[in-house]
Amino acid sequence: MIDFRIDQDLLFYQGDLYLAEASQQNIEHLLLAQKGSYKEYPLLGVGIENYLRGNSAINKLRLEAEIEKQLEFDNFKVRLIDVTNLNAIQIDGNY
Repeated sequence: MIDFRIDQDLLFYQGDLYLAEASQQNIEHLLLAQKGSYKEYPLLGVGIENYLRGNSAINKLRLEAEIEKQLEFDNFKVRLIDVTNLNAIQIDGNY
């Protein structure tokens, strides 16, 4: 997905917003966002910090389901989500 890029702040190129592949950035923002972070879409956001507090199998299943639900809401076609290793969550798919 081509979109504007953010690196601590908006990036500009030749006086305009810098556009580039932003799928990874969008997924990252979606995972970190808490519900209510996006005022136009108050139910959007995984709030991954809430799931990382516990390391139980049930928590991992809930996290996996929430990631899938939120990505699909954002029109991301999910092929694979693996939260076995919370330090290296794997998400495969495309916009």
